[in-house]
Amino acid sequence: MKTNYLSVVVVAYNIPRELPRTLLSLASPYQQGVTTDDYEVIVVDNGSSPAVGEGLVADYGPNFRLLRIDDALPSPAAAVNRGIREARGDKIGVMIDGARIVTPGLVHFARIGLGMAPTAVVAAPGWYLGSDSQVNARGNGYTKAIEDSLLQSIRWPEDGYRLFEIGTMDESSVDPWFTPISEANALFMSRENWQAIDGMDERFSYPGGGFVNIDTLERAMEMPRAQLILTLGEATFHQLHGGVATNASVEQPKHWLLWKAERDALRGREDFTFHAPSAFVGSLPRALAPHLARALIASPHGVGPATAAGFRAPLKASEEPAPTNQAAATLVELAKAQFERGNYKAAADIARIASSHAPAELATSRLLLSAGLLSRYSEDRDAAYFTAIGDAHRVIGENETADSQYRKALALAADSVGAHTGLASMRMSGPSYYDWLERLYAELKPAVVVEIGVFDGVSLSKIKAPTLAIGIDPNPRATVALGAETHIFPETSDAFFDRGGADALLAGRPVGVGFIDGLHSFDQVLRDFANLERYCDAGSVLLVHDTAALDEATQRVPPTTQFHTGDVWKLVPALKTLRPDLDVFTIATPWTGLTVISGFGKGGYDRSWMVDAGQRFANMEFAEIEANLGEALSLVANEWEPVFARLRANLVGKAGGNHNQRSWRRQIAKLVKRL
Repeated sequence: MKTNYLSVVVVAYNIPRELPRTLLSLASPYQQGVTTDDYEVIVVDNGSSPAVGEGLVADYGPNFRLLRIDDALPSPAAAVNRGIREARGDKIGVMIDGARIVTPGLVHFARIGLGMAPTAVVAAPGWYLGSDSQVNARGNGYTKAIEDSLLQSIRWPEDGYRLFEIGTMDESSVDPWFTPISEANALFMSRENWQAIDGMDERFSYPGGGFVNIDTLERAMEMPRAQLILTLGEATFHQLHGGVATNASVEQPKHWLLWKAERDALRGREDFTFHAPSAFVGSLPRALAPHLARALIASPHGVGPATAAGFRAPLKASEEPAPTNQAAATLVELAKAQFERGNYKAAADIARIASSHAPAELATSRLLLSAGLLSRYSEDRDAAYFTAIGDAHRVIGENETADSQYRKALALAADSVGAHTGLASMRMSGPSYYDWLERLYAELKPAVVVEIGVFDGVSLSKIKAPTLAIGIDPNPRATVALGAETHIFPETSDAFFDRGGADALLAGRPVGVGFIDGLHSFDQVLRDFANLERYCDAGSVLLVHDTAALDEATQRVPPTTQFHTGDVWKLVPALKTLRPDLDVFTIATPWTGLTVISGFGKGGYDRSWMVDAGQRFANMEFAEIEANLGEALSLVANEWEPVFARLRANLVGKAGGNHNQRSWRRQIAKLVKRL
């Protein structure tokens, strides 16, 4: 036995692609601070087919040797114990999975750590290569080829610490600086202490060892005065290879049940033990610093210690060039928005969808790296989560899946604005009603626009000079720049018209365009329509928003949901039935349609039809038109040219001489001259 000499036992089984990288990472000069006289690497081939070649192992240095077990058992426990028995050093490290690349200071700091206490148990945290736990990654497009490209992207093995840039912590050791660990895939103890626990328990018989590695750390920490010493900046990085424990995503739940039953039968206890380090050994590589900083602020286990102490620093999504794949780029933006809202579960799952479209994109993997880790232990899937996932599927055209996600959101929160908006966005797509207002005002060039329902002023801002804009709203909150001469009246539309406000302001001029988006009830929109019609002539157009209700719940009066159209839709069948002189159609514009009405001035102004409208349509049920919404509302495609062609046919040559901007402005100029 050599003193102050470390023997590293590495078990290999059918990993011809991965083993050479592992051995390279354990060889000098990749390993820093040690020479070949300070340690040895024992590769135990646990029955690989084809067998690991002696020449392969010997190529990595004189301190590398191979043990081959021809009659190997499925579990690697016996192979580990064989390696321990063959070890020459007084210090022994075990890597039960030979598919793990290690960082450059592992051997050096393991030796130092073992010298810190006679009962030191030195552990290196486990990581995966790639941006997601490998159980998930394979289902989202992660492949060995992508893993190879990741290693090439950091020019490995030039700087082994850059592995932290392309890896994510495995489930056993998330944020190990502040959180206990359950397992170590590089475990170091003195020879005496390995003998004290009798190595690994060979009764763990499942392929891959089941929970033998977890059990080994548990038994090591049960030794009197055992001290867990964690490597601060050293780790192992698991490569994708189809292993039973880390890569079998479909079978893993079944495996875990079997492994748990075996472990409980051997140990007679149910709960796993987690172990907090007594000390750390090593340095902090630059590439690891962002992970440590994130862990200080936020952790999948809860708030980070810095946040708990009162430090406030919001996490930001990584800034990388947008993916070249358009679907992935759109999804990444959605995921970023969810991340910045703190919805890490949704951000991670949207990033996984993006990864399935473009697995090799850096923007996807970087975002998933943070979001996936922070959401790893979160099982909460609330309405916001399902809405976000619905949005993700909707933007890439997977409407059936999106619909089911939105329905799940509404089942949890019937008043989910996001879910209602998502459903409405799938039903109607293309230019929004804001786009239509802007184009209609530009095309029709009205001298006067009257808008009922100003709200935040966005629709009012679509009116441009020299048009005169009149806004009516009892609680206007215009927060945007307006581009026309605008008069806003903070009162109800009934009060405005009853006091003669329109008469005084218009002074005989007709309304070029009227836009009704006020109180969302049939009786009110009926009055608003009638009040505006009084000032219409053959060249006028009235627009009514929210006439294509999404469903029965969102059209109720009084409202029961925030996403609400009311029963404004009743105006359309009422006009179609009682006002055949008018041309009425509804543009299928998101989210809830825009009805266009023209053909005024044919028979004079007559309000008598309103009584009949109230009697016949006020109690009409949405179910009466829901199955045939297109016909009931005269829906037309959300396309510019057909709509404008129809309006031109209705309006050309029918407007009075004082209707357009030029003639009206000329009249104003003449009036000013006289004055």
